[in-house]
Amino acid sequence: MAVSDVVISFIVLVAIYGILSYGLTLKYGHTGLLDFGHVGFFLVGAYTSVLFVLPPDDPGDFTAYVVGLGDIPIVGTWVVGIAVATLLSGIIGGLVALPTIRLREDYLAITVLGVSVIFQRFIQAESWFANGPDALRGYSPPLKNSFPLLLEGQVSVPFLGVSLPATPILFGVITAVVWGVSLSVLAVERGSGSPLPASALYLVGSFGLSTLSRPDGPLANQTQVAAAGGVVAAILMAVLLAVADLILLVGVLVSAFTWLVLTAVLARQFGRLTRREWLSGIALGTGFLVALLPIPFADAVAAKVAGGLVLLGIVVAGFYRAVQSLDWFAAAKVQIVGAAALWFVAIWYFIIPIVGPLGSGQLGPALKALLQNLVWILAFGGDVGVDYIVAVVGNLTVQVDYQRFLLAGFVLFMIGAYYILELTARSPFGRVLRAVRNDEDVVRSLGKDPFVYKIQSMVIGSALAGFAGALWAMYTQGLTFVTFAPRVTFIALLIVFIGGPSNNKGTILGAAVFWAFQQATTQIASFFPPALRVNVVAFRLVVMGILFLIVLYYLPDGLLGEANYSTPGRAGETREQQRESGVAARADGGDNE
Repeated sequence: MAVSDVVISFIVLVAIYGILSYGLTLKYGHTGLLDFGHVGFFLVGAYTSVLFVLPPDDPGDFTAYVVGLGDIPIVGTWVVGIAVATLLSGIIGGLVALPTIRLREDYLAITVLGVSVIFQRFIQAESWFANGPDALRGYSPPLKNSFPLLLEGQVSVPFLGVSLPATPILFGVITAVVWGVSLSVLAVERGSGSPLPASALYLVGSFGLSTLSRPDGPLANQTQVAAAGGVVAAILMAVLLAVADLILLVGVLVSAFTWLVLTAVLARQFGRLTRREWLSGIALGTGFLVALLPIPFADAVAAKVAGGLVLLGIVVAGFYRAVQSLDWFAAAKVQIVGAAALWFVAIWYFIIPIVGPLGSGQLGPALKALLQNLVWILAFGGDVGVDYIVAVVGNLTVQVDYQRFLLAGFVLFMIGAYYILELTARSPFGRVLRAVRNDEDVVRSLGKDPFVYKIQSMVIGSALAGFAGALWAMYTQGLTFVTFAPRVTFIALLIVFIGGPSNNKGTILGAAVFWAFQQATTQIASFFPPALRVNVVAFRLVVMGILFLIVLYYLPDGLLGEANYSTPGRAGETREQQRESGVAARADGGDNE
């Protein structure tokens, strides 16, 4: 498996758990409601959506469930299933909140935890409802049968009853999302001091549409420019695929644009580091790489564990000593850790996959591995696909697999939910929620009922959990009750605390940090004997608990701290525009309505 495939799976999981954690960010971060039963609404969303797409129950297939609506036109679709799952989760969240919301914080947490356990045990015990303790399977994600995308594939258009070429249409959808998201990121970064020509890249990437962005123009803001640019890119790539066998070319073009955007973002984030800060980050990242060397190369398990822990302890001790003794290091410790992470990931993504082939004197396989990770939007290898012969590299079989389609859809959902949550947080409703969190008596003195706002927060947060549950069902293609254990709630809480309890952007960062840890420990476990791998993977729960305590003690406000939602923000503003509008709003009175 190429490293790019691992990264795509990682981003998909970040999107699902990011949306799940959005609900807790709203409940706890913005409203102050500690909900230990958040996973219960995750469960409701997952099972509800699946019951909408399953066919009617067949008594002879050893799978039992209460109802299957998959054969009903329109109703038995993922769109309807996800919508109903989201709505039902919100309604149940409101119903659960009605008798419990007046409880004190700790009693509320325990009560809703009990409700979530009841939901889980109901699924386990009542075999007639959703196959009991056994997995609920027999459904497929949307458009799964159209993948991998091949030149002769067809896709049926819902409600129209016609079939169209699958590759241009579905790859166009993927391109529209990837290109549009990249433009959105670039819109914020341009003009923010990046040493790279971010503004020129934005102009080219938007196909000149950015020149039309003005309040009285056809494209009122940068979000509309990004959407329009993504649509234009999708049309161009679809045309290339429709008229010629150019899957590899369009994959290179789309991937290259994303790499350019990522380079512009990283250049801005790390461009202000001094030489010694960069060298410190590289040294720290290299130290972590060296600390991992005993795991793949040592033969004895004791040597793997002891060697890795000793070297890791030396690296951590050195970092702590530098923070305590060097003022400049302490002031830039977050940036140095970021540079170390960037260096570590770059070596893992680009260098390590080609070390083996180059060590054997095989240039072709090394270039092939590098190409697979650069052209990440395409899957390489497999029994089916489009074959190419590339000089030096050799034979290539490329395809667009379903995982890339899920990536585009889930990232779009995560960004859409983030956008809605940002608007909510900056609205008068969001300011009242934070006032409820800080002091309910003040809210009452202003003539607003905290009880009503708490119920609304529970409804919206639970609906987000249900939406994430539906996406989880789509991703896993099978549900079991053990997946929805209470630990999922605490994972979501950890994600919220890592980024910042009341920081929507921090929720995404927290999900990325958590799943990076999960992926890393999974890969580390692969170097241990099979009999010990389960123990190594299970041990990360202990590490996760320790990490939770460290975050709560040393970083109570998370990595990004509490966001400033006191001023209304406009979508698509650059960082300078956001800063200027914030200063102007504070000069005018800030929160005054």
